[in-house]
Amino acid sequence: MRLTENIYMVASGWQWGFGLTDAIDCNVYMINTGDGCVLIDAGAGLAAEKMDAVIEAEGFHLSDIKAVILTHYHGDHACGAARIQEAAGCPVYAPAKEAEAIARGDEEATSLAGAKGVIYPADFRYPICPDGVTGLEDREELRFGNVTMKVFMIPGHSLCDMVISTEIDGKKCLFSGDAVFSGGQIMLQSLYDVQLYPYGEIMKELTELETDALFPGHGIFCLEHGNESLKKAADKFAVGLIPPQLYYFV
Repeated sequence: MRLTENIYMVASGWQWGFGLTDAIDCNVYMINTGDGCVLIDAGAGLAAEKMDAVIEAEGFHLSDIKAVILTHYHGDHACGAARIQEAAGCPVYAPAKEAEAIARGDEEATSLAGAKGVIYPADFRYPICPDGVTGLEDREELRFGNVTMKVFMIPGHSLCDMVISTEIDGKKCLFSGDAVFSGGQIMLQSLYDVQLYPYGEIMKELTELETDALFPGHGIFCLEHGNESLKKAADKFAVGLIPPQLYYFV
């Protein structure tokens, strides 16, 4: 599904998104950089042929994927990465604090173990990336083709979520994973690695990016006034409150 001239949505499950691919897939975005494509997140890796079909319908192939950038280590975002790395021969990037858990398929650290039979099938497994995972640090920059990306770490939803800021098609874009959603919603789960205080502090800093287009990991995206969603979340945190929970989970 083409969103702008060079940004596509190539996966999104019906449970928490647009019903393009497997039910539990997060929103997976593909950026045409002018020299191959970059995926933001990789979905759960189930019924993978559906995502392949979406990519091919837009005139691309897995061989065009030059990198996969994972916003965090939860299975609905990261478990599709191993298959794509093997098929495309591309690097996989993730937050440095979560990269090792992804690389070794650690089902305890990623909280997959407790979600089997609830969110994921009982026999679901966390695939190991054959060529490893490259960890990124806060404010590190990556360049692919004509697109430069800057990453920001935002502990909160998981041990260390990562958002990706870039300018594409004349818009300041933020790929926010599960750190913040349209309307200023967030998603807090009862997991060992959830953190509230740093979440609010960094959300305030993200408003300074003056984002136009917000592309979250679930639910609707917005192509204009994306910073309003960041401000709504930051304003709640600033007065000691918690932003509203993503509506799928209320």
